[in-house]
Amino acid sequence: MRIRPVCVAAIGAAGLMVCAGSAFGNIAKVGHPGGEEERLLGKGDSLDVRFGAFPASNVTFLGQVTIADFGTGAADANDCWGYVTPQGKEIAIIGLQNATGFVDVTDPVNPVIIGTFSSPASLWRDIKVIGTTAYAVTEGGQGDPANHIQMFDLSDADNGNITNLGFATFGGSGSSHNIVANPDSGYIYRVGGGSDLGLRAYGVGVNGAPGSATNPSQQAVQSNLYVHDAQVVTYDSGPYAGREIAFLCSGFGNGSSNTRLRIYDVTDKNNMFELDSVTYPGRRYSHQGWLSEDKKYFYMDDELDEGDSVSTTTLHIFNVEDPANAFYVKGWTNGNSSRDHNLYVKGNYIYAANYRSGLRIHDISDPENPVEVAWIDTYPADDGTGYDGAWSNYPFFPSGNVIISDIQQGLVIVRPDVNVLNVSVDVSLPSTIDPAGGNIVLATFTGQGATLDPNSPRLELRDSGGTVTAIAGVATGVPGQYRFDTPALPCLEPIDWWVQADSLGGQTFTAPDLAPSVTFSTIVATSVSTAFSDNAETDLGYSVSGPANDGQWTRGVPVNGGRGDPPTDADGSGRAWLTDNVAGNSDVDGGETILTGPVIDASAGGTLSYSYWLNDIASGPLGSEDYLRVDIATNAAGTNWQTVRTYSSALNQWRTDSIDISASGEVSPTSTLRMRFVAADNSPGGVVEAGIDAIDLSSYTCTNPCNNIADVNGDGDLTSADFSAWIAAFNANDPAADQNQDGNIDPTDFSAWIANFNQGCG
Repeated sequence: MRIRPVCVAAIGAAGLMVCAGSAFGNIAKVGHPGGEEERLLGKGDSLDVRFGAFPASNVTFLGQVTIADFGTGAADANDCWGYVTPQGKEIAIIGLQNATGFVDVTDPVNPVIIGTFSSPASLWRDIKVIGTTAYAVTEGGQGDPANHIQMFDLSDADNGNITNLGFATFGGSGSSHNIVANPDSGYIYRVGGGSDLGLRAYGVGVNGAPGSATNPSQQAVQSNLYVHDAQVVTYDSGPYAGREIAFLCSGFGNGSSNTRLRIYDVTDKNNMFELDSVTYPGRRYSHQGWLSEDKKYFYMDDELDEGDSVSTTTLHIFNVEDPANAFYVKGWTNGNSSRDHNLYVKGNYIYAANYRSGLRIHDISDPENPVEVAWIDTYPADDGTGYDGAWSNYPFFPSGNVIISDIQQGLVIVRPDVNVLNVSVDVSLPSTIDPAGGNIVLATFTGQGATLDPNSPRLELRDSGGTVTAIAGVATGVPGQYRFDTPALPCLEPIDWWVQADSLGGQTFTAPDLAPSVTFSTIVATSVSTAFSDNAETDLGYSVSGPANDGQWTRGVPVNGGRGDPPTDADGSGRAWLTDNVAGNSDVDGGETILTGPVIDASAGGTLSYSYWLNDIASGPLGSEDYLRVDIATNAAGTNWQTVRTYSSALNQWRTDSIDISASGEVSPTSTLRMRFVAADNSPGGVVEAGIDAIDLSSYTCTNPCNNIADVNGDGDLTSADFSAWIAAFNANDPAADQNQDGNIDPTDFSAWIANFNQGCG
């Protein structure tokens, strides 16, 4: 994971506000009683959560940014939202206990922090976006009218720049529990918290431009009830076309008295009035909800009913097709036992962040009878009713990736395997491809709740300089199958490649799944010879050393201990070199373990490739003191070791890398080359798992093709044999005899062949 140095912006003279003590020990509890503030703060600090290996079904883990990565000293995270730049970059926004963080998740495997800004400390922070402005509120306003809404300019996020615009200034309470945005009307709404508990509306304009947002005008206050959260939408058709309707999760007092769904017409901000209100069985605290995309149903969670009036996680379904005559349909449960929290609807799916049971995804194709189809549990210890784990999620990125804000784990990026295109490579590129082009890739695209854009399949080729060439696919006639032909490419060029296509919904799907972060690879060459190959099935002369007190290198079949270690070897042969490889405790501890390999004859040069594993659990990304290092010595005695690679990013899968051995490469050719692999877990110590497999030294040669049509026999050279081949082609009336390419085969082609031959291959 690449974490850019964090920019922490101070607010006023007080600067960054960090709580004393551990896990908010000195922070006053504010907000509605009986909700999030009753959780066991810091309970998850010692939880053995498996980075990159959260239990899941039909959800792929992509990446993570832990709370510690933001560098603010925050103990917990809370809400999240998202933003897409004009160039299509996907920006995750996450609330921390003392700050707001912005992360570029366009490459979800390698998220990059692009800004972290401090703010009044609170357990709650909520963010929404209109135009290019993000608005954040908190219950940490401490009664100061200047600390109402913190604003951030996102207009230069394409260049990695986020600007803190400071706080809006207007009267009223300085605390808010949540913020609601209606981009269609250009209004934001503050709800809950402080002394003004109802729906407070402020016009910022539909573009949300920083200039108009600096001092948003307060239009109205509806404060006779506690609105905990809401969704406000503008209807574009039907009897309510042009009207702005608010769906309020609300009650009196702290929100728990007469709690219910209330529906308001808020078109006229000076005359907001109730259209209807609906109760439901077992109600304890109407918490949050979201409309179906056709606005016929409202799905709501009650945060306090689990473990009280109901025994399992219960989703409440309301028919709101006529907002003035809404009614309760029923409660539905997935049978889990955790509390539900924040949910959103995208297409035919509900994406629900349910505290200790993680992100749950429900198919609502039948809107009154959901079916759970996918989940990932970011709190695998249990599914109890405690206030830990997944706080919220944001499922609206065009890529289809979803971010989860987890109280203990920070920002988690995942890809649900619903409404997807399955991409399978039927015919792959070989390990070497022809410099003249013409190698074939066949791939099949099948929809699973998604429809293929038939013009989108493409083969992506990335050279060593990072330039990507896209090759459009051609339908083969087999349903869903496309053919791709490689173009002419420079000799001895290493190529990363992957296949991708788009759904009609605009989402991109690839093979491999994590491309372009993880790709297939090949080399442009006409022949290859192998000087050294080791699949770890036998010990070819390795030695193990180093001061580590546990986790020394060992060779064997991976035990798959479930602590961040590899479940299998890299190449499928069975064995690999692994750190410890003992179920339940296979990681490195107490320093370095060093695996030193045998002498390799690399005098002919070539490409030295290998597969490596490096993962961490509990703390997520590796600490700066932990690493996997690759050293090379060019003499048999190993007296001139040089470091050629240092890996410090954790990922729950095997990865490959290569080293160029040539006169102009990273390592000079030598007949006495040695490699060593150094895995380190230094103080303060974490859970560092490493592996090495599939070491290969291959030499590649490349004969430039003869791009002269006088090479009639196509052997890549011009000789007298080509004259004989031309005679045979002429007598057979073969098009290869048409050397002047005038469409006719006649004696003038003989003179043309002579002229072409004399030009040589070039």
